Amino acid sequence: MFQIAIQSLLFDRRKLVAALAGVAFAATLVVVQLGLYQGFLSISSQLISRVGGDLWVMAKGTEVIDNAETISAGTRAVAASQPCVEQVRGMILAWAFVRKSGTLVTSVNLIGYDSAPHDMVPWTLNEGLPGDLHRPMRVAVDATELRKLRLPDHPIGSSLLVNGKPSLVTALSKGIRSFTLFPYVFADLGNARRIAGIAEGDVTFWIVTVKEPGCVALLKSLVQSRSDLQIKTTGEFREMTESYWVGASGVGAVLTFSASLGLIVGVVLVGQTLFSMTRDHAKELATWKAMGASSLELVQFVGWQAAFLAVVGSALGMAAALALQRGGADVGLPIVYTPGVLLRAAAAIVAMCAFASFGSVRSVLKLDPFEVLL
Repeated sequence: MFQIAIQSLLFDRRKLVAALAGVAFAATLVVVQLGLYQGFLSISSQLISRVGGDLWVMAKGTEVIDNAETISAGTRAVAASQPCVEQVRGMILAWAFVRKSGTLVTSVNLIGYDSAPHDMVPWTLNEGLPGDLHRPMRVAVDATELRKLRLPDHPIGSSLLVNGKPSLVTALSKGIRSFTLFPYVFADLGNARRIAGIAEGDVTFWIVTVKEPGCVALLKSLVQSRSDLQIKTTGEFREMTESYWVGASGVGAVLTFSASLGLIVGVVLVGQTLFSMTRDHAKELATWKAMGASSLELVQFVGWQAAFLAVVGSALGMAAALALQRGGADVGLPIVYTPGVLLRAAAAIVAMCAFASFGSVRSVLKLDPFEVLL
């Protein structure tokens, strides 16, 4: 039955091309939308993932990494005094303004971080070295934001006026973009305090690394007893930030709608193709049924055709999606294809083709050999 079903499908090339185009379009749209969703999640929480640590201590009421109040230097002792704590590092994330040649350019996210060797921030330096940021009033910017900051293609040595304070660009990262589209400006923790006007010792977050898992519950109880602080595990804080930016902002709903639209188009095209081919071969199918073919064997005729369209159309769609991923990277559009993304997309396409085949299956099962052959 497999050979007969595929040969029947290949016989009418026009219908076959139309069906494959529908499946490929749906597959491309679904894969790209899922990849964009995963990409937006990754970008929204990339700082949390890169900074690492086990726990984050922050001001009470903080919902997202991008919007947080400063906390005093004394709050560090809440975590640092515990023997099960291995390390406590400070981080500053503050809004700032950049001027170039006396003109207001844009708002930026100023990031100051007490880097560790295994958690370097910024993490993709294209020019310069991490040590270059430790000298007074030195900053790093990203290559994708040079136009916004009105900097040359090779900005090392260029000056920036950040919050009215002269700063020198000594390092250039590549591919580190903010979900809010405001450029990141990286600095040493001390330089970030000077630029943002934050008191010595104050930070936005304390990042805590523990020696043993049992320390997490202890620290949580200590911090939660204070009315001015809250504490989250790295995973919890990452999920909060992703939900805030991607879920609450409506981005996820838009991407889901676009993917659903592609599936609907695919269902219509594949369904029409399968039903048309079933109708064209009604006499042959009725003859098989009259000769004793079971209902399962007749359903397999439609099933193999749907499976063929799903496999070949998905392969074409995946190829197109990979091409779009490369194009998106060139313009800074985050499209991330994880194994989970590809599996979900494949499952959606298989379900689409299966749903599209219901009409043809029903038509096959209702065939009456006497009515068709007479």
